[in-house]
Amino acid sequence: MIRFKRLFILLLTVVASAVPAADLSEVELKILSSMSVSRLAELPASPSNQYADLLDARTFGEKLFFDKRLSGNGELSCGSCHQPDRAFTDGEAKAKGVHRVGRNTQTLLGMAWQRWFYWDGRRDSLWAQALVPFESADEMGGSRTQVLKTIAEDSALKREYEALFGAMKSPVETFEDQHAGPWGDQKIQANWYRLSQEVRDQINQDYAKVGKAIAAYVRYIPVPSTRFDRLIGCLAVGSACAEDAPATADELAGMKLFVHPTKTRCFQCHNGPMLTNGSFHNVGSAFPANKTETTLDFGRQLGVRGVKLDEFNCVGPYSDAPASDCQALRFMNQSGHVPLQGAFKTPTLRSLRQTAPFFHDGRYTNLEQVLEHYQRPPEGQHELLGMDLSDKEIKQLIAFLEMLTTK
Repeated sequence: MIRFKRLFILLLTVVASAVPAADLSEVELKILSSMSVSRLAELPASPSNQYADLLDARTFGEKLFFDKRLSGNGELSCGSCHQPDRAFTDGEAKAKGVHRVGRNTQTLLGMAWQRWFYWDGRRDSLWAQALVPFESADEMGGSRTQVLKTIAEDSALKREYEALFGAMKSPVETFEDQHAGPWGDQKIQANWYRLSQEVRDQINQDYAKVGKAIAAYVRYIPVPSTRFDRLIGCLAVGSACAEDAPATADELAGMKLFVHPTKTRCFQCHNGPMLTNGSFHNVGSAFPANKTETTLDFGRQLGVRGVKLDEFNCVGPYSDAPASDCQALRFMNQSGHVPLQGAFKTPTLRSLRQTAPFFHDGRYTNLEQVLEHYQRPPEGQHELLGMDLSDKEIKQLIAFLEMLTTK
């Protein structure tokens, strides 16, 4: 009998904590509904990748994504840093490949809806981005010829590659040294520039297709629904959702704070179903959090240059898109009046609990530290205005943000 009474009291507590739709204004509910994963637009086209929506390309790309043989030391894959059980991140402040790299690993959730890639946007497509880590000395430490040789020497992979793309154009089987490419150490670069321009172009054509297959896999990684999405879904149709997706008073208050136009201004940058505007903002993080370090990360300022120079960009010779489909690159804002220096891409807020640490350099391990940064911004030039939240309101905002994680 005592056990039954305890259970009854517990049930009453849960029901009492459920939030009715009336506690949200019509405007608030409309804004919050726009953030639901159900509002994600149809998967956008990828004009520069003609293989983006082929099931066989997706299957092949997934194999390449998790194949450690494509790294220089045979011990790393794309999945080493982009781990599925961590929302395709790694839990590290800064990614650890062959060496420790300079930035935090970003989640791959919702990447199909993004326009720019990397924290500084130095690539303009998923497939162009996928090619970089293979040749980065700090990440996977390999080369484009080594990647192609590995595929060519595996009968199963070669068969899948050729079924999708036709025979490889590059004569990788004739290379005495398997490593050649425009990046990497001096030997790798020397091997590359000893090749004729024709052979280098053939290699690039084959290498681009590797990136396009991986992109076909990544763009279809599902964005999981959260308790927030379920709650907003039933509130939008007039249900109190007390049984399906109850919200506590703190969670509701956090929602209202999140969309408040002057008190927090979170929604200005973290909006839409992926809770990111996909743009670049200077939030005062260009200099390291450690005051003894003075190295400036230029962010978008160098990212703009990088994407323009990338041989695999939308208007490059290995893109499948006509120039008319590359407007974002052609008319990219490079104005000196825009604070590009120290600006980084707005990250998604989905799966926050799984994607910590936070910021481009992983400087913050928890949400309390992040909100303290926005509450009292560092000195220097940046876009932040600061906030005036009480400890209780900070707690409420965090309660809402934690609803955005599936686990």
